[in-house]
Amino acid sequence: MSDSAIRIETSGGVGRLILDSPPLNVLTIPVIEQAIEALGRLEADAGVKVIAFQAGGDKAFSAGVDVADHTPEKMAHMLESFDTLCLGLHRSPKPTVAVVKRMALGGGCEVAACCDLVVASDQATFGQPEIKVGVFPILGVALFPAMLGAKAANEIILTGATYSAEEAQRLGLVNRVYADDSFDADAERYLTGLARNSGVVLRCTKKAILAGLGEGADEALRVAGEIYVDELMVTEDANEGLQAFLEKRRPVWKEA
Repeated sequence: MSDSAIRIETSGGVGRLILDSPPLNVLTIPVIEQAIEALGRLEADAGVKVIAFQAGGDKAFSAGVDVADHTPEKMAHMLESFDTLCLGLHRSPKPTVAVVKRMALGGGCEVAACCDLVVASDQATFGQPEIKVGVFPILGVALFPAMLGAKAANEIILTGATYSAEEAQRLGLVNRVYADDSFDADAERYLTGLARNSGVVLRCTKKAILAGLGEGADEALRVAGEIYVDELMVTEDANEGLQAFLEKRRPVWKEA
């Protein structure tokens, strides 16, 4: 995909969707839309058994969704596109693996969590800092309780803390943690091992796993989205938090 913030590479049964917009790999609306298109291409590629979502650069997997896209004229489109990408990774007929070498914050953390598996460098960090700027992560609120358990989800979402890869593994966000100096090779072995399995068996197995989870994600996401748009984003504090972030200052909360 030329002239794009997203690159696709395929080899050995692994299709790589590479977010390549360094240094922070911010998820703007155009980047999200490119990622959705790339995911569809990898799903349609008969030679791809496993889809890896990874990032270029050496600073961030992704620092999250562009705060500037929270303006009234962009917000609905941004939320719809981001939900489509994350649920696409979650529901893809092929196993999806997030390969996280550095920070995965906000929307970047949600993208990683919505993949079936997460492998991380011991220098990677994870977190949902939205609460600190007066909002909450809709995907996290809707899906993390079922994915991680209520206590872990509450910890991550309500504190807005940043976690090391080892801490994220204990919370259930990460499957494997590898030493940074051997991470590329270790992650490649992990992906290659998955891709040695039968493609049709992988697809059938994931279909069965998703069927067992039920259809709760749609309703949870609908309710969280309604609260976000209709109740949260009309408050002074939500708008103050986002404006303070853009102006690089501490927010001054106005409501109790």
